[in-house]
Amino acid sequence: MPQNITLENLPQHIPFEVKGKGLDIIRLMMAKPRVNIDAGEITPNTELLSLQNYAIDMPENINVNLLGPAETDQLAIQADVFHQKTVGIELNFADEASKERMKELRYTLNPSKVTIFGPKSRINSISKIQSRAITLEMLSEARQYLELQIPDTDISASVKTVLLSISGAQESSKVFPNIALSRNYIPSMIAVKVSGSGAALDRLTIEQIKAEVSEEADENGLYKVNLVLPDDIQVIAITPDMVRKRR
Repeated sequence: MPQNITLENLPQHIPFEVKGKGLDIIRLMMAKPRVNIDAGEITPNTELLSLQNYAIDMPENINVNLLGPAETDQLAIQADVFHQKTVGIELNFADEASKERMKELRYTLNPSKVTIFGPKSRINSISKIQSRAITLEMLSEARQYLELQIPDTDISASVKTVLLSISGAQESSKVFPNIALSRNYIPSMIAVKVSGSGAALDRLTIEQIKAEVSEEADENGLYKVNLVLPDDIQVIAITPDMVRKRR
């Protein structure tokens, strides 16, 4: 068969008429010999394959005469051009929680693309290949090999697995411009910039940000402002970070 051609809808069995003794015929059936068909003249869009030129791998010591195909001298097939294409890899998740957690992480995927091979009509319909489902437990590991989910048996890929490397949490930042202090201080309102994972910042409310002023002033009469925050939130900046007492 030409190297640039693929065949689809091939039958698994081809019935043949044989002549011989009953025992030999039974032994032949049990041996399930392979039929080799000459497909050298096939071109794309061929629909019928002739059974006139074939060879059967006959088992030894079986004495039967092959009379030819039993039902038809042609096979209905679908011939297509063998094709290849490079597509992206899409991470697949077991649930919404693992998908949301992944958004908080820094990671690399190696390789990030894969070359797929198969009938042109099938390859053209594929835009991406998915990984196996990722769970929350898997995201706790620094390295994971993910099997690729190849869509069908007539499609092959340049790699079967990809390496997911997780390097840590993806940090984001957020500004809260109106954090109140006691009216005893000037100014009585400060702005703060904090960082954390995307999910942690989404959960953070202004009520969870507690501003505290030091009890003692420095040599210039200024008091230091500090913040009390949830454990998964860090301070980037406090503006202003020093205040005066109102007289």
